[in-house]
Amino acid sequence: RELSSCPATMEASKNSDVYGLIEGHCIQQADAPSAYTQSRLEGTDTWVGLPRDQWPDAWKGLTQPVCPLILALYGHPDSGGYWERHCERRLLSEGFVPISEWRSSYWHPRLKVSLIVYVDDFKMAGPIAGVKEGWDLIRKGVELGPIEEAGHYLGCDHKITKQTSPITGKQVNTIEYDMSDFLR
Repeated sequence: RELSSCPATMEASKNSDVYGLIEGHCIQQADAPSAYTQSRLEGTDTWVGLPRDQWPDAWKGLTQPVCPLILALYGHPDSGGYWERHCERRLLSEGFVPISEWRSSYWHPRLKVSLIVYVDDFKMAGPIAGVKEGWDLIRKGVELGPIEEAGHYLGCDHKITKQTSPITGKQVNTIEYDMSDFLR
């Protein structure tokens, strides 16, 4: 009974990028540190042995003690699925709505923001004030690291610049995807 996670697709991520290039919008990202261990392990009880140097003093003299695994731990075959369900429950409770065509992709109708979740990497795009409030909502139920402007995401550097449109002659936001480090 292996659970499997289903991270967002590259197409969903790029769709969000396009939305974030609109004037008055932004694209930001954050990481969820130790993401899996932010969720509880469910289902069949799992028991683990700890390395001897991690034993509490009360275990001294025991032969091979074990303890229940409570949090979803990296390496457990179902941890990704439990983290994904935990994360989605938190997002739904704050008004994010799943985009049915793209798993792990969300829309917040009041804030008008797009959110992409790729395992522990979050990327949000939309009106600047909406994005700021969106991060505040997510932080109510998910521990996040620092919020940053779009940069290195999924092995790709996102470089946002302004250029003159050859059609309108106006300054427009553009994005370049640089994967040279990944390819090296």
